[in-house]
Amino acid sequence: MKKTSLLFLMIFSLVLGACSQTAQQPTESRPGDAPAEKKQEGQPMSDFPTKPIELIVPTPPGGSNDTVARVLAKVAQKYLPNGQSVVVVNKPGGGNTIGILDVFNAKADGYTIGFAPSFTLTVNPHYGNVPYTHDSFQTIMRVLQLPGFMYVKGDAPWQSFDEMLDYIKQNPEQFSAAVAVGNKSLLERINTNAGIQMKIVPYDGSAPAMAALLGGHVQATIGSMIDAKSHIEAGTIRPIIGTSGRRVSDVPLLKEKGIGVEVNQLMGIIAPKGIKDDVLAILHDAFKQALEDQEVTEQLQKIGLEAYYGSPADFQKDLSDNFKMDGEALKQVGLIK
Repeated sequence: MKKTSLLFLMIFSLVLGACSQTAQQPTESRPGDAPAEKKQEGQPMSDFPTKPIELIVPTPPGGSNDTVARVLAKVAQKYLPNGQSVVVVNKPGGGNTIGILDVFNAKADGYTIGFAPSFTLTVNPHYGNVPYTHDSFQTIMRVLQLPGFMYVKGDAPWQSFDEMLDYIKQNPEQFSAAVAVGNKSLLERINTNAGIQMKIVPYDGSAPAMAALLGGHVQATIGSMIDAKSHIEAGTIRPIIGTSGRRVSDVPLLKEKGIGVEVNQLMGIIAPKGIKDDVLAILHDAFKQALEDQEVTEQLQKIGLEAYYGSPADFQKDLSDNFKMDGEALKQVGLIK
């Protein structure tokens, strides 16, 4: 019995010693193990967001930017962590600069972001009246490209752009066209390149500019298909010339008529500079998944648009390229030196 007890004590001591040595030695890491005190790769290193995100739209309700922003914001909520929402806030005015300024001045914490038409970042800064420029923001993603058109009323006497052009040449200063303030330079460039004198009537957004045409206050307006689709279907207006560089319908383009003007309008999401990488990744991923969501795809198709995704780097390159192109165009028509 004594021998058995002694043997038991010896074995117990050996086991206890081995366990003690093992505990003192560092644990050998294995492939796939996460470092201590760190989250697994692929998981956000942030608890963002913990409250609703404000998406500022610098144009009035009802226009193309507002419509797309609201569709995207509604679905993006499905893909944000913590069940948080995206609230669209319209802040029009100042040629779309008021809303963009709010994003520029916001805290870089991801809770205030903007849905920006590209011209607000590539045209307005050339005039020197805003503190930001094309690369003053953190781009989150490009959402789409917006084909532009010049529209006239459905019962307008001109059946083609050539007929309208002849009328404008024969009746200088009697033909007026409405335009969102930020796109004013487009009509000025058309005037210069076509050798005509349209009266340019600026409005704070594409929706009120379209309303001016429908109300008979002007003879034409510039806008996207999203601004006009329901009115085209009703026969109250019709596109007479395309202003983009890429044809998307049977309507001819300005450049096909020998007028060297084109505007490739983009929409994208921006944030204040200095946003943290993990917050940027959460926002980008949520909105990218929303853009690819069937609900968004179908809603865009209903208004005649399709997604044109671009990464943060893609969108910034677009803005830099357009900033240079727009600057050259503004110099051409004498709007800047």
